[in-house]
Amino acid sequence: MHWTILIKSHPDASGNPVLQGLRMAAAALADGILVSLFLSEEAASLALQLENPGDRQRVHHDLIAEIQELGAEIYVIGLDWMHAVGSLTLIPGVKVASMKTLVRQMRLSDQAVAL
Repeated sequence: MHWTILIKSHPDASGNPVLQGLRMAAAALADGILVSLFLSEEAASLALQLENPGDRQRVHHDLIAEIQELGAEIYVIGLDWMHAVGSLTLIPGVKVASMKTLVRQMRLSDQAVAL
């Protein structure tokens, strides 16, 4: 079984959908489900490696590291804004992808979830 999880909500959004999406990905992986995780729109910033992350960012990054250790592929879409702010560093192992990659993964998946 394979799931594609798309997280597009702001990391500080009400109800914390980012945390719920990351936790869902980790739980699915722990249960033997293959997961492709995509970060886009307002969640794309989660893919950035930060020198001094806040508490919430640290929790998100710890979950991303756990998800990677469990074998998920993590992609980020829509980092065009990075060129405007200069060179930023992605978390090691996170891949830059396009909408074409997302659509292809969703088509191959048994389940697609967007948060």
